[in-house]
Amino acid sequence: MSVVSRIINAVVPEGPRNGPEMRKRVEWLMLLRLIVTTFLLGATLFFQLQESGSIFVDAAIPLYVLVGAIFLLSLMYALSLPVIPNLGAFSFFQIMVDVVYTTVVVYFTGGASSVFSLIYVFPIVSAGILHFRRGALFIASVSAILFGLLIAFQFHGVLPPSDWPWESPWGRLTPGYLLWVLVVHFTIFLIVALASSSVAEQLQRTRMSLNRREIDYQKLSDLHTNIVRSIPSGIITTDERDRVTYVNNRGCSLIGTSLPELISLPLAQIFPVIEDGTAAAGLRRETYRTVRGVGQDRIHMELTVSDLKEEDGTPRGRLVVFDDVTRMRKMEERVRVSEKQSAFVRITAGMAHEIRNPLASLRGAAELLSNSSPSLDSEKRLLGIVIREADRLNSLLSDFLVTVTSRQAKKTRLLLSDLAEETVAQFTGDYGARRDISVETLINQGVEVEGERAQIKQALWNILSNAADATPDGGVIHAVLESDPESGCAIFKVQDSGPGIPPEIRDRIFEPFTTTKERGTGIGLSLVLSVIEAHEGTVEVQTAPTAGTLFTIQLPLAPQQTELENG
Repeated sequence: MSVVSRIINAVVPEGPRNGPEMRKRVEWLMLLRLIVTTFLLGATLFFQLQESGSIFVDAAIPLYVLVGAIFLLSLMYALSLPVIPNLGAFSFFQIMVDVVYTTVVVYFTGGASSVFSLIYVFPIVSAGILHFRRGALFIASVSAILFGLLIAFQFHGVLPPSDWPWESPWGRLTPGYLLWVLVVHFTIFLIVALASSSVAEQLQRTRMSLNRREIDYQKLSDLHTNIVRSIPSGIITTDERDRVTYVNNRGCSLIGTSLPELISLPLAQIFPVIEDGTAAAGLRRETYRTVRGVGQDRIHMELTVSDLKEEDGTPRGRLVVFDDVTRMRKMEERVRVSEKQSAFVRITAGMAHEIRNPLASLRGAAELLSNSSPSLDSEKRLLGIVIREADRLNSLLSDFLVTVTSRQAKKTRLLLSDLAEETVAQFTGDYGARRDISVETLINQGVEVEGERAQIKQALWNILSNAADATPDGGVIHAVLESDPESGCAIFKVQDSGPGIPPEIRDRIFEPFTTTKERGTGIGLSLVLSVIEAHEGTVEVQTAPTAGTLFTIQLPLAPQQTELENG
């Protein structure tokens, strides 16, 4: 098989061998052959009818046979085309058959004086198109050799003269005439070979250049598309009427709408905060901040809007780059709350000690008066109110001091799972008995953290107390403790079954003195945040009107436990 391939490669001139383009060219070659053959048949019939008035002339019978043969060959070529492995060799074989066929036609139609001698141009042009210059010159040479041998054989009587009656008027077979015929035909063959191959090669180079440019353009387009798709921010482009023309995948995800639904929508319908219209001159770049509801979530977005214009300044539309900055806003909010707490700590740190001393004296004096058996019950009741409110103020100041001292927590290794079970048990005994509230727990054992036991217990108690205040009588509180080795954190979740946090205070629940309770002080959650941050943890809150509120506390696992679980 390799020897055959080498012979074919050596004989077959240069040019494409296979592929869709080559197949299309071979199909055109077969179609053109049929057209030329049909023309040959029509010309023969025309000459016969003009000279003899009949199409049945003995001299024309060989030509009819040749025409029928070429139609039969064309049918065989068409049937063989789907199974031919080497289209280059197949096309070259057809062209060589065409050259031989043309030589036979020329012989039967008068030889040197045949009016069909220029049919040689057809296989030469086909070779130039399919096999370029080398193929065209090769076929032109073969055509010249066969045509020259035909004329020489006829002149010397090797081949009998044909009976073709319609020879050209200059058909005297003299040596000068034959030489002139050969020179003219050889020149035409050479010119046609060079011209057809040059045009074919130029078209091939142009086609290859266009294909390379198309490939480069496609690669560049794919690169730009991949870049736009991979950008973590949302991108929207609009036309000059501010209607959406494109949204990337990230943008559709942030908006919560599919691309077909966004196309042609007015930009103001998606982001009403953006002003209408483009800048009259120059390029405008503006930044907006908005909050958009996606499902049950509220997403904070930051938008950057730029004008899109042509080089001559003609408006093309606008470009909107937007991103979800909810986490950043939460971090900013935490920083703001922490700054408020720091100011709160600085103010109350000095006040707490100063107030507790006279408060203790007032309570002591009231208790002495109450024990001295006052004459009136009303006086004793009033002194009881004084003592009770003094205790309440003292408890409030104690919470203040815990908030201050939590910044300097003395950390020790402790089992958070045991502490959570203990806190939940005490809490259930207190609130469960008074309000018929049950606590369902799922606490993983062996979860260890580093921290101050009393402060962490107080933070857990405050979270449970806050959940109990939000849960109606007979409700259920879910408490879950688990560890996450990947993040290296212990996670304590408390889910109530209440109405959720009102929107007007949702962003301020960790600020001091923020509360919705009638007798609440508003420092419970502030204390939780202060304690957890002092232990290098975080507090997250999720709330919905129908699903209650979920508080999530994350504390770093003890180092040894983190290493063991990661291992």
